[in-house]
Amino acid sequence: MEIIKQSNKVIFLLLVISNIIMSIADVVFTFIGSPDLLIEGHPLVYVFGLGWKSLIITSIIFLIIIIVLLYYFFFRFNRVVIQCEGIKQYVSMLFYNLPDKFIWTLYKFPNNKIGLSYFFASLGCVLAIVILIGKLFAVFLWIGVINNLEILNIYHNNFNILMTPFGRSDVLIGGIILALFVWCYWFLREYKMNKKHLKMKLNN
Repeated sequence: MEIIKQSNKVIFLLLVISNIIMSIADVVFTFIGSPDLLIEGHPLVYVFGLGWKSLIITSIIFLIIIIVLLYYFFFRFNRVVIQCEGIKQYVSMLFYNLPDKFIWTLYKFPNNKIGLSYFFASLGCVLAIVILIGKLFAVFLWIGVINNLEILNIYHNNFNILMTPFGRSDVLIGGIILALFVWCYWFLREYKMNKKHLKMKLNN
């Protein structure tokens, strides 16, 4: 148990520090590449016409949200053992206390305390990973812009990138796919742990 706690601390600190470093790097490279924000792809800039102060405040707010949710997952989150058959039933029981409502996850928020607990725990992991990779991608793009790298021109020429109210289309689509992948992986991992606990109960 002590080893698990120590491992949680290490992973928590690694994710927090990585997100802080990449957030700072994103701001620094954005300033180097476009101090006037004329080519910045953040929707706060090109949709709402806001400036540096808004970008920095938004970045800090997201960092705080990530840290709080990660802390909850690693140090306050309590797992429960669910009697179920299959991952769909597992998620349905967690979120709605019903075995056959998995489809509700596409449009309905969890309606019980346990479901909300799992939702926010998973959200912390999803945001920490997706935003970290998103910031890393942004830094690579700025490095390409600053150094006028040919690979950046090839990338833009081969992808039909649109500016949407929610950000660049490539970043938006990539972010959604990555978030779904991380979410599915997180719940699959929890389901496997649940199966293991159920088996231990039966053996006892």
